[in-house]
Amino acid sequence: MRAQLKALERKLDELISLTRNLRGENFTLRQKLVLAEHEKQELAKRINLAASKLESMISRQNEKDPL
Repeated sequence: MRAQLKALERKLDELISLTRNLRGENFTLRQKLVLAEHEKQELAKRINLAASKLESMISRQNEKDPL
C-alpha cells in the first residue's frame, strides 16, 4: 500500500511539473502569436501603401502617355 502511494505521489509530482511547463510554453506561444499578428498588420499596411503608390504611378503614366 505504501509503495502504491509513493508511486501515485511521484506521478502527481510529474503531472504537476508537466502542467507548469505547458503553462509556461502556452504563455510564450501566446506572446509570440500577438507579436506575429502585429507584424502581419504592419506588413498589410505596407503592402496597401505600396499598392496605392503603384496605382498612382500607373495612373499618372497613363495620363501622360494615352494609348
